Amino acid sequence: MTYIKKSALFVSGSFFFAAQAFAGAPNFIDSRAMAMGGVGVASARPAAAGFFNPALLAVKQPEKRDGFGMLLPSVNAIASDEAELRDVVDDFDDDFIKPFEGAITDVENNIAGGGAGLAAAQTELANRTRALNNELQKIDQEQARVDLGMGVSALIPSQRFGAGLFVSGSARIAAKINYNDQTTLDQLEDLARNTVITDIDDVNALYDTANDADQLQSTVRAVGSAYSQVGLSMSHNFTFFGHDYALGVSPKMVDLRAYDFVTSVDEFESDDLEDTKVSESKFNLDLGVASFLDDDEQLLVGLSVINVVPMEITTKPGRDNTNLGPGFAPEGIDIELKPKVLAGISYQGASYELAADLELTKTEEV
Repeated sequence: MTYIKKSALFVSGSFFFAAQAFAGAPNFIDSRAMAMGGVGVASARPAAAGFFNPALLAVKQPEKRDGFGMLLPSVNAIASDEAELRDVVDDFDDDFIKPFEGAITDVENNIAGGGAGLAAAQTELANRTRALNNELQKIDQEQARVDLGMGVSALIPSQRFGAGLFVSGSARIAAKINYNDQTTLDQLEDLARNTVITDIDDVNALYDTANDADQLQSTVRAVGSAYSQVGLSMSHNFTFFGHDYALGVSPKMVDLRAYDFVTSVDEFESDDLEDTKVSESKFNLDLGVASFLDDDEQLLVGLSVINVVPMEITTKPGRDNTNLGPGFAPEGIDIELKPKVLAGISYQGASYELAADLELTKTEEV
């Protein structure tokens, strides 16, 4: 089989944390559509019509596709973490912070003990400081993202009137590193490498192991969005000037949620996200139309509007209060659910299917 997908339809590209619009969790797509590159406006099987184009329930499909259909359930997951950011953050404390702070303690002990091993302790501190600094520079602005989706449906297509129920949920979580410690760590390395330290307060002025507020200022920000829907799809076939058309509508309830948490790079725990939830539920609507262009009923075109009613919520960033400073207050991020207009075409051959979808509305990713 050959499938063609035009435009990034559901799973979107880059993610930057700013007080601007952010396209939230992607629409759920079933496993068959995912294998086809995400197309479905004119090519989805009837069991998945509620997720792409409700009109497909009543379009005059071939007999092999005209029967009761179910998804129980369909699950998908997509991850993007080229820098292996999650592993780096999870292991950051053991791999970099503890050896670095241990080197500071060794310098302090050598000063208190007369300084016999001070030169070696300072060299170790300089090396550990450089390793920490290099790692933070390496992961600065790096991002990781995971998209998850699950859907269930039970639909009865018909050559005249089709109907059915569908439920789906999708979620996206993304994390980004913001590096803010280069000047401090450069000064500390210079101090340890080029000066004989006789007073540990000189080190503490740059990094104090006993005071959270005087430690790392680099941060991890994690933002999550979740989109769920439950709806009823209905479609009717009618003839207009001798040509058959199918019109479909899916009234549904939609729930949109957002999560946002900021903390120091060595303190991040994904469980902290749950406490920052912001949510809104609203009635919404999908619309669709589909029709064959040829008498052999092989070339099908479709048009759908997903989420006719726009929704928007703004995150309320939670934060770790220990060492980010009292004035640190990141702006919330707008999570938007905009109407999406999609056009599709498919050609069903004897042993293959060609399909392409085109998004007609602009999708902003910032």
